[in-house]
Amino acid sequence: MQTVDIAGMQVPVNPGDPGWIPHTNLVLTPTTRRNLQKILHPLLSGYNVLLVGDAGVGKNALVYYINQLRKQPTIRYSFNEDTLPEDLVGAYRIDPRTHNFVWSDGPLAYAIRTGGTFVADEMNLSPPEVLKRFYSVFTDRYLQLLEGDSTVIRAGDGFNFVATQNPAEGFEGRKNLPREIQKYFATVYIDPYPVDELVEILSGLHPHLQRELIELAVRFNMSVEQLVTTRKLGARDLERYHFNIRNLNRLAARLNNDSHGLPELVDIYFRPFRTADDRKQLETLIREHFSEIDGTAAGVFAVPEDLESITHDSTIEIHIDSQKHCVDIGRSHLQCDPTVNDAEFQNRLIASFDDFPPVSSARPVLEAMARAVEHCENVLLECEADVEPEDYVHFFADLQGKDMAVITLSRGMHTADVLGGLKPAGSGGDAVEWVDGPLTTAVRRGDYILLKGLEAAGPELVEKLNMMLDDARALVLPPESGENTPLQLKESARIFALKYFRNQRSTPSISRAFRNRFSAIVVRPIVDAESLREIVAARLGLNEDDANRSIFEAMVSFHLFIRERSARREIGSGNIQPYQFGLTNLRRWCEHIRRSLHAGTVDDRQAMDLLVRGAGVAYLNEISDPPERERMAAALLKLMEGIEPAELARQFQVQSKKKIIKERSDFKRIWWDQKEHWRKAHTGKFKPKLEGRELKRGIEINTPETGGQMKEGPDAWYGSDTQGNKGQGEPGAGGGAWGYRTEELYREFLKKRRALWEYNMGVTLEDFKDTFEAEIQRVTIDFDRLLDPQVDITRRYMPQGSRIDARRYLAYLNGKGDGRVFDRTTVNVDEDRLKGVEIIFAVNKGRRIFNFEYSIATLVAIMSCSIILQGHELPFGVCGYSDLTNMKTAIDLSWFKKLEEDFDNAREEELFYGLARDWHGDTVPEFQLLDDMAESFSPDARTRILVIVSDFRGSRAKVTFEKDLNNEETYRLKETVERLSNRGVILLGVGVGARAISDYVFTESLQVGGENFANLPALMAGRVTELIHKHHNAAVL
Repeated sequence: MQTVDIAGMQVPVNPGDPGWIPHTNLVLTPTTRRNLQKILHPLLSGYNVLLVGDAGVGKNALVYYINQLRKQPTIRYSFNEDTLPEDLVGAYRIDPRTHNFVWSDGPLAYAIRTGGTFVADEMNLSPPEVLKRFYSVFTDRYLQLLEGDSTVIRAGDGFNFVATQNPAEGFEGRKNLPREIQKYFATVYIDPYPVDELVEILSGLHPHLQRELIELAVRFNMSVEQLVTTRKLGARDLERYHFNIRNLNRLAARLNNDSHGLPELVDIYFRPFRTADDRKQLETLIREHFSEIDGTAAGVFAVPEDLESITHDSTIEIHIDSQKHCVDIGRSHLQCDPTVNDAEFQNRLIASFDDFPPVSSARPVLEAMARAVEHCENVLLECEADVEPEDYVHFFADLQGKDMAVITLSRGMHTADVLGGLKPAGSGGDAVEWVDGPLTTAVRRGDYILLKGLEAAGPELVEKLNMMLDDARALVLPPESGENTPLQLKESARIFALKYFRNQRSTPSISRAFRNRFSAIVVRPIVDAESLREIVAARLGLNEDDANRSIFEAMVSFHLFIRERSARREIGSGNIQPYQFGLTNLRRWCEHIRRSLHAGTVDDRQAMDLLVRGAGVAYLNEISDPPERERMAAALLKLMEGIEPAELARQFQVQSKKKIIKERSDFKRIWWDQKEHWRKAHTGKFKPKLEGRELKRGIEINTPETGGQMKEGPDAWYGSDTQGNKGQGEPGAGGGAWGYRTEELYREFLKKRRALWEYNMGVTLEDFKDTFEAEIQRVTIDFDRLLDPQVDITRRYMPQGSRIDARRYLAYLNGKGDGRVFDRTTVNVDEDRLKGVEIIFAVNKGRRIFNFEYSIATLVAIMSCSIILQGHELPFGVCGYSDLTNMKTAIDLSWFKKLEEDFDNAREEELFYGLARDWHGDTVPEFQLLDDMAESFSPDARTRILVIVSDFRGSRAKVTFEKDLNNEETYRLKETVERLSNRGVILLGVGVGARAISDYVFTESLQVGGENFANLPALMAGRVTELIHKHHNAAVL
C-alpha cells in the first residue's frame, strides 16, 4: 500500500478519488508537527477524535492538510442549535427525471457509506439530545436510517469521525460536550503557536516580505490580543475580540517591503474598536512598537504625529481609468468588469456616485472597504442605529456591476429559510421539489452577499455560515437538495455583514470566533457640513452653485441642529429613548422635495411651504410633544430666513430640461464661516424664573464681601440678586461661590450665623402622592417594561401538538420527513436574569442645590424607581449627604433605606421624609464619600450600580465653568470615579444645573437643567435600566 510521510509518520494513501478538499498550506513548525502527530495517532487507530482549540488556531486546516496528503474524502458539516438528526442522516427528495421519491444521504450517512472523514465542526453547539441519536456511530460504526427505510449502513474502510469545539471559557457562552458523549472521543488539545513559530509560518506563506516586518507584526498582534484577553481593550464595547493568525495573514497579504504599511495596520487593528479610550490605548501601543525602529521597517511602519488622522483622512483621492475599467480609492485598486464597454462603465460610475456620493467624511471607510474587497476579505460593518452602513456596500456593488443579494436574518428563522428546502411547485402546487433559498441562489450566481441582522439571528443560524466564511469558502446544502458536494463561492463573490453596536449585555451578539472571520470596520455618522451639502445636492439632483448653496446650507444646518438637540435631550426628554435623526431623515426630506418639484412649478410661498412640509415628513412629525415640535419648527423658519426657496424650483426645472449630469470629482475642504456660526459663549449665568412668591427684604450683615450687601432669600447669604440663583451662575450674580479666603474667617462666620428656617419641602407624603400619582405611575410603567424578564424562544418539532409547521407537514405527506410536524416552540421566561444587581442612590442635600423643582423631580425619580426595584426584588439603597452642622468638621451620610431592608410602608415614609427635609446643610466634595458608599454593596453583588445626584461643584463652587473643572476637588473626584470603575462599580453621575460637570467626571452621566428637569424621573429610570442591561449578565463568564 502506498504511504505518505506526514509529520514523520507513514500514513496510508487512499487509492480512490478524494473529491473536493480545500487546499491548505501548512508550514511545518515544531508545534504544527506536534499537533499533526497528536491527531494522527488516534485517527489511524480508528478512534473518534475531538479537537479542542481557540478560534483561528487551525483545527479544520490540520484535518484538511492530513486528508489532502492521504487523498481521503472529507465531508465537513457546521453544527448549531438548529441541527436535527435528519440534517445529518438524509431525507427523501424528488428525482428531477422520474419525478419519483428517492433517498438522499445526509453528510454523515454519505461519509459512513463512502469511507470518508466526517468533520463535525463545532459539534458542541448542537443540543446533546440530538447528538445522542448517533451513539451507534460513536461506538459500533453503523447508522440505522430511521428517517428513511430503517436500513443499517456499516462504515466503509477509512471512515473517521472528527469533531471540533472552541473552549467553553470563551465569550460565546458555549458548553463543552457532555461527558456521556465526550468519553467516546480521543480529545486532542491543539496547542497555539509561540511567537517565533508564527514568524516562521508567515514567512513561509508570504516569502516576499522581509522577516523583520513579520516579527514586528507578530509581536504587535500578541500585545493586542493580550490587552483583549485581560479586558483592558474592548471591554466597554460589550463585545469580545480575537486577534490571531487570521489577522496576521490579512496584514501580511497587504504589506510590501517598499510601501507604507501603517494604514494597513490601522485597518485591521484600529478600525474595529469604537470607543475613544480603546483607540487611544491602541495608538499608544502602536507608538511603543513602531516608533523606535530602523531599516526597512522604519519606512513601512512610519508613525505620524496624529495617528487618528489616518482614520479620518478627508484628502483621500479617487482615480478612475475609464479605458482599463479600474477605480483607485486611496491606496486600494479595484478592477471592475472588463467585459463591458466604456459607455456602460461610465454609466455605472455616474449611477453609483449619484446614489452615494463619496464625500470626504465617507472616504476613509470606503478606502478600508476597498482594500478588503481587493484582497477577497469578508467585511463586517458596525455602527450606531442612526447610521446607514448598507449604502457603502451598495456603492461597491454598483461600482463593479455586481448583483447584490441582501439576506435579512432574524430570530426564529430556520436554516431552510436561507439555504432552501422542499417547496410546492407547479401551478396547482401539487408537486414538491427542491427550491434554492436566497443565500444558495446568490452563491450559485457569484453575487455580492450582504448579511443583515447578525445580532438578531442567534447562533443557530449564524454559525451555519462558518464554512462559507473561512478558507474553505463553501456552503453545505441539506440532503433533500440532492447535492453532496459543497457549493463553492465564485472568485468574484464577496461577503459583507452589518451589525449594530451592542449596547446591552442582554442583547445577543456574534461570537468572537465568527467575528474573527471578518475584517471589521466601525462606520461613524456623517456629520460634517460640507459632506452633508454634497449629499443634499446629489439627492435633489442639483449642482452646488451660489443659487442653491444657501438652501443646502439651511437644510444641513437644521439637520445638525435637531440632531444635536435630540442628543442633548433638549427635545424628547420625556421619552424613555431619545429621538435619533440620521442620514435617512435628510434623504427623506430631499426626496420629498424632489418628488413634489417633479409635479410642476411652484411660486415663492409654495416653495417655502414645500421645504417646511418636507421637514415635517422627515423630522418634525416624529416629535410627540407639541411645544417641542413648535420650537423646532420655529428654528427651521429662523434658519430659512433670507433665502429664496423659489430659486430651488427654478433651478430644478432648468436641470431637468437640460438633463445635466453632474460630475463632482473635486471635493473641497470643510467649509466653515465663523461669523455665521458664531454664538454667545455659555457663561453659566442663569435667568431667574419668578415663581409667584414674594421676595423678602434681607437683613444687613457684617461680613467680608461675597458679591452683595443684602440678604434677599434663604440661600443668598453668600450672594445677591436672585435668591441664591438656584445654585447656578457666578458669585457676582448671586451664584453661590464662597468669598472667604481663609478657613478661619469662614469658621468665625459660621459661629455667628443662625439658621432662620429649615430647608424643607413643606408637603406630606399624602399630598405628594395625590399630586404626583399620575407621574409616578407613568415612570413606573416605563421602568417596569424595560426590566421585563428575558424571553427565550426555542424551536422544537414533536409528533403531537396543536400547531402544524407547513414545511414539515408537506415533507411528511411526500415521504421526505418524519412525523414530527407539530411546531412545539417553547417560550422560556428567565426570571433570574436580574439576580445579583444592587443599586444605591445618593443625593447631595446641600442647600446650594436645594430648590423646589430639583428636589421634587429627584423625589419622584427615586420613589418610582424604588417601587419597581422592590417589585423585581432588586436590592437598593437610598442615602443623602451634606454637612448638617455647617462646621466643616464632619460629613453626615444619612441612610433612608438600606440595601438589606424591605421597602414596606414604614420604609417608604422614612424614605420620603428623608428626601423632603433637612436641606440646610453645607455641600461637601463627593470624593470623600464614594468609597464608603461602594463598601455598602453586599459580597454577593455581581453588578453594583451607584447613582449620585449632585451639581458636582464641590464644597466651594467657582466663578466659571472652567475653574470648576480645574478645581482640585474635581480632579480628585474623577480619580476616585476611575478607581471605583476599575473595581467593577458602575457609577452614574446625575448632574443638576447648567454646568455639565458630570459629563466630564463620569463615563456614564446624565445632565438635568432648566429645560428638562421635569423629566428627570423618566430620564433617570431609563439610564438605570440601560446600565442594568448593559453591564449585567446573570451567568458568571
